[in-house]
Amino acid sequence: MNGQITKVNRILSSVFAFVLAILSTVTLWIDMLSEPQRCDTAKTNIVGVGAYFCSQGMTTDGESLFFSSKSTLVQTEMNGKTVLNANYFAIPKELSEKYSIKHIGGLSYYNGYIYAGLEDSKKWNYPIVGVYDAKTLELSEFYVLDSEKITRGLPWVCVNPENGLLYCCDHSKEPTKLFAFDTADHMRPIREVQLSETVRSIQGAEFFESTLLVATNDGTQAIYNINPENGAVSKLFDRNLTKFSEGEGMTVAKKDGKPVILAMDMGPLFVNAFVREYEIPGDLQKG
Repeated sequence: MNGQITKVNRILSSVFAFVLAILSTVTLWIDMLSEPQRCDTAKTNIVGVGAYFCSQGMTTDGESLFFSSKSTLVQTEMNGKTVLNANYFAIPKELSEKYSIKHIGGLSYYNGYIYAGLEDSKKWNYPIVGVYDAKTLELSEFYVLDSEKITRGLPWVCVNPENGLLYCCDHSKEPTKLFAFDTADHMRPIREVQLSETVRSIQGAEFFESTLLVATNDGTQAIYNINPENGAVSKLFDRNLTKFSEGEGMTVAKKDGKPVILAMDMGPLFVNAFVREYEIPGDLQKG
């Protein structure tokens, strides 16, 4: 009997591996056929179940990557595929029942914790910052922000490692303001900054040097930089993803000692996720 079970498991594993190989080939082929003005320098294709777990936000502690789906947190090696730790039920009962939280968005690593934007999707009554222990991926604490200022959910948050201020915008689709909160003082509001222009559909953000880099799902899935002091906005580049793809979160990592942008997108069939690598323009880099 055990031998039969082992044989069945081997067959199922082979079938699963074959299906993943087919999905990988098909999704890469679709991506290759639609690369007008594509500016990524490398990409990792995550297919099948793994793509679901890498479908919303991402961040890094410098040694590993952290991904969110709508309800999970997963830590992987820097390759984005080898899972090191996971919390498959990252929205605790208290948040789902009391605040109707259903969605984990963009992530940001700071000082041993993962900061996440949490949403009661389509209701927008409770924009919540969840603070997760980076070692256990368990929720440590959370903060409910002012829904009269944060008017349509909280698809992303980002912490400036230089001063511990957490940033987010006032609206998920058409933001006009940038808000800063003090992570060291129970998310006390610090300032509001008017944006010089609307940056539509920000999905994730990360600080590089003193500038806030944001990844969008606008018409070209562009990446912008925002000055957190005066709100000045400028576009870095268009990502030009395949039609019906969806731009997601981003982070900044080092490759061969050089900083690079890692930005994520869901493929048009929604059976795969790409983690793409982009060069950081030289005028943003110090030294």
